[in-house]
Amino acid sequence: MSRAPSTSTTYPPTTLQPMPVHSHTTSIRHASPPHPHKLAYGASFFCLGLLNNVLYVIILSAALDLVDKAATPKGIILFVNIAPALLVKIGWPYFVKGKVQYSKRVLSCSAISFIGILIVALSQSLLPRLSGIAIASFSSGLGEMTYLQLSTVYGSLDTPADLGGIAVGWFASGTGAAGLVGAGLWWGLRGLGVRSGLLVCSFLPLCMSLTFYLLLPSFTAMTTSPFSAYASIPELEDSLSDSDDDDEGADLVGGAAREEGYSRRAIAEAGLSKAAHLTTSEKLKLARPLVVRYMLPLFFVYLAEYAINSGVAPTLIYEVPDPVTAPVLGSIIKSLRDYYPLWQLVYQTFVFISRSSLSILHLPPIPIPYLPLPTLFQLALLLLTSLESSLGYLESTLGENGAIWITFAMIACEGLAGGSAYVNCFFWLGVDEEEGEGLLGEGKDPQRQGMEREFRIASVGFADTLGILLASLVASGLEPALCSAQVARGRTLCRQL
Repeated sequence: MSRAPSTSTTYPPTTLQPMPVHSHTTSIRHASPPHPHKLAYGASFFCLGLLNNVLYVIILSAALDLVDKAATPKGIILFVNIAPALLVKIGWPYFVKGKVQYSKRVLSCSAISFIGILIVALSQSLLPRLSGIAIASFSSGLGEMTYLQLSTVYGSLDTPADLGGIAVGWFASGTGAAGLVGAGLWWGLRGLGVRSGLLVCSFLPLCMSLTFYLLLPSFTAMTTSPFSAYASIPELEDSLSDSDDDDEGADLVGGAAREEGYSRRAIAEAGLSKAAHLTTSEKLKLARPLVVRYMLPLFFVYLAEYAINSGVAPTLIYEVPDPVTAPVLGSIIKSLRDYYPLWQLVYQTFVFISRSSLSILHLPPIPIPYLPLPTLFQLALLLLTSLESSLGYLESTLGENGAIWITFAMIACEGLAGGSAYVNCFFWLGVDEEEGEGLLGEGKDPQRQGMEREFRIASVGFADTLGILLASLVASGLEPALCSAQVARGRTLCRQL
């Protein structure tokens, strides 16, 4: 099996041309590259997305079982679960200099996740358990940023298919599957007890590293042009590493170049800069055009999405269906406590479907001018579900059973809107270069161009996480307000849980 990129990124100096500019309406090819590694390539990014997020889901589920819910406010758990990932996504892209060392990043994420599992499993008091949740959040945020950046490096290769877009599509599909797989896995393991169940799950971080090193094809395997291949030259890495301690990674150069007898001097003369990095002011200049196009849609779609999940969905409760008059609903919903898990299952299922739209379903991406549409739709769903919870307009017009089915549909649409916004925004971040010619314009150093692509896709990630964090604050006030509104109109089901 081909080996993944060994330590850091490099951008071929003269043979790799900049990625083609895609207009907003250009049709992006979703067919996998026509070579024998296409299956391993897609499966690798799917597994990386799945493993990166499933660890977070499992640790959170186990931590909630360990924490005394009566003594510990839910808001504290949610805050600790989100804040470290937000700090990573805000701080790392803007303040860490140098090229990305993917091997070290992946090993670090695996180790951090493993430590988080052990802390939550073996601790007996609240503070270390919350620390385990925070560690898991940190690892999840760093991992998501790393694998999205890695997709842009593959996307820079001279291939007949857009590898960057394909990678983002499969990675997003894996993150969507993580909610379903994590919930199902923990449901099966929790019978062993929290400690034993988490210890069984401790092998998952190892799977993330194994996917990167053993399953993910090398740059050389994925290219069709010999001089656009990436592979490491160990002696060159050592030389550059020794002379550049401040850089985040030594340069890698094409294995094909080595085969052609390229010397260190020839490589240096080709234009590689071992100390190249983007300054903070340059990064801010690159990020500015992304605010309206990508950051705001992601921020508001996740703000609305998690406000629904945490603030509105717990209050969308109806009478338990009669199995005689409503056999389907009656077989699913046995008590009032079944509603919230049902809404979460529906939500996670449709998030997975929408995040798989580019990879598994092979649907075309949403054109860039229409990226705000899922966000607007999500905000409308927040309004509609809040009105149903407070006023009961569906219940009064369609009856209890009819209201349940329409609520089911709205929760499904919520998952579709959120997943669609995520996968399409990051897809275009990986392949679109219409935001001018970066910082250097035509003829810029391809190495710098590659670093700009890595930064662009990493710089946007904090927007969705910030939306989730603010949604937790909104939800903490929204849920009791909606329940009070129900009680005021004589409906007390939310108080009977």
